[in-house]
Amino acid sequence: MKNVLYCLSALLLVVSFSQSAYAQFEGKISFNSYDYSADGSPQKQDEFTMYVTPDRILLQGNKDYKVMGSIRTEGILVRLDFKDFVFLTGDSKVLKISKSDITSMMNMFGDDNDSSSNGADDVDYDKTGETKTINGYKCQKFIFHDKDHENKKTVVWMTKDIDINWGMLAEPWGNNADEMISGGLPTDIIFKKKYFPLKAESYENDKLVSMLEASQVQKSSIAKAMVQVPSGVKVLSFQDYLFQKMSNQQ
Repeated sequence: MKNVLYCLSALLLVVSFSQSAYAQFEGKISFNSYDYSADGSPQKQDEFTMYVTPDRILLQGNKDYKVMGSIRTEGILVRLDFKDFVFLTGDSKVLKISKSDITSMMNMFGDDNDSSSNGADDVDYDKTGETKTINGYKCQKFIFHDKDHENKKTVVWMTKDIDINWGMLAEPWGNNADEMISGGLPTDIIFKKKYFPLKAESYENDKLVSMLEASQVQKSSIAKAMVQVPSGVKVLSFQDYLFQKMSNQQ
């Protein structure tokens, strides 16, 4: 169920192109992730921040990550106004990729599974009725169960008071890309019921093994300065990126 924990990180990457009936969140949300040893001692794995504006969002951590098999990135900028993703690589070039590019790549390199199969089918959840306040937001407790691994579960605390829309992510992506986006979560709870996760604890045999939690939620206009492609950086299309990658391998 640890994959569910990391999926929650991925779910924070995309917001909607449409406007909601009430004010959308603008500012930054900081997260810390931990792994736990057999004796219960926590080991901090990473900290990352989500910068949100009405038309852009940036997720940036202290480490770089490997995504979609071969792309390494230290941050992902979602440009809703351009309807694309920009993978920040830390050098003079960044990769711009669209939804159609992602679905094509996932279906090219993954198994072409039946699109009717969804990883969310392997997960059940219980809404416990318990509540608690995290960073000033009232959260409700959900317990996610993996049907294939009865000894694993994830406890997720989610709020309905942080308004972020999930447009592209909530749309059908097709086959392998659909599984990458859902990550085994029943995504309707986030996309349609509008819950936002602020804390997730992953358990095996009732022992805590990893945790993701929001350390700060701050409403601020400062996010606008953070969601820009750095000056002097060349933006490569997906096709140009693949061409350069193949050329470097020759």
